[in-house]
Amino acid sequence: MKKVTTTFRGNAACLGRLILFGLTLSTCLGSSNQAEWERRRLRTPMHKVELTQKGYIQFLRWELPVPEIREFTFCLWLKSNDLTHPHSIFSYSKNERERLVRAWIAPHGKSIHLKIGGTQVFETPSDILENRWYHVCQSWENKTGRYGLWINGNLWTHGSSQKTLGHVIPSGGDIVLGQEYTDFDKGLEDGIEGSVLGFNLLLASAFDPLAISHAREASYDSNALPSASSYARSSLVARIPTQMSQRGVVFVPVYHHRFRRHVNDRPAGRSEEGSRRIDLGSERAGFDPSRLKKEPLGLQLVKLSYVRCEIGRGSPFIGGPLMLISWSRTPVRVFGGAVLKNVNSDCGNF
Repeated sequence: MKKVTTTFRGNAACLGRLILFGLTLSTCLGSSNQAEWERRRLRTPMHKVELTQKGYIQFLRWELPVPEIREFTFCLWLKSNDLTHPHSIFSYSKNERERLVRAWIAPHGKSIHLKIGGTQVFETPSDILENRWYHVCQSWENKTGRYGLWINGNLWTHGSSQKTLGHVIPSGGDIVLGQEYTDFDKGLEDGIEGSVLGFNLLLASAFDPLAISHAREASYDSNALPSASSYARSSLVARIPTQMSQRGVVFVPVYHHRFRRHVNDRPAGRSEEGSRRIDLGSERAGFDPSRLKKEPLGLQLVKLSYVRCEIGRGSPFIGGPLMLISWSRTPVRVFGGAVLKNVNSDCGNF
């Protein structure tokens, strides 16, 4: 199957339609000054990418050298129009064959998965629905094999994958969003059918180093992995015993009532009338980004990209060189004719 690709590079028109693709911050603004970037933010809208071609190759592939990876955190906003097939939310492979990292949402949104080096790190039930925006983050580190999954700002599950202890993800591969960069000759019906926004990949975990040093204990302190709206969750779970599966994965079921949140236990993202809007007003009102400086970088990414998604037009200014992929600043190639559209900065209601 032929791969159709479009490459966008920086030029004077980057403040318009092509700002997302292939452009560096200095190319767009003539300056790397963050204050200047923020002053222009209101005049430069955020962008989403629509992946709409059914049964055809269509994805984003970032153009950059990838180092060895010992820990990572990635986040993205996602809305699916059709959940019939698996949705690949992070794929890292080599030579279009060797699968190194795979993260995906199962058909019909029933579960979310992460595999590293062929080892299933976790598989956890979910209830992702079509035509709604979700903010999804995953984090992993190799010192203890610890992992975490956040959905809509809330810690969904965490634990430790014993089989990934000390595992180093090889360098030199290809990072892809939307589909897997493997087996093109077989065709690719699987993949995201919908919209994505704000994909960021940080080479740092969301776990406190002090907490990691105690992660081999038989239980975990949920406060080591707070949600983006910690006031809504911190009292719900104290210490939860791990459960060892036959695959050797330690699975910790953190929240049993799915995407329920603090107002009369309504589903998150709905009003009493059943609206599909996500209301982040209360989180934003009490959220102070300056307080995040002492928290792990990965957790900063989780919180900022959910509550303050507009910062950096979808990519917060954290991590420095550890921010391997920035949604608005890292060159990327588009395969299959994905559609780029302007959106507003109302998080979860783009």
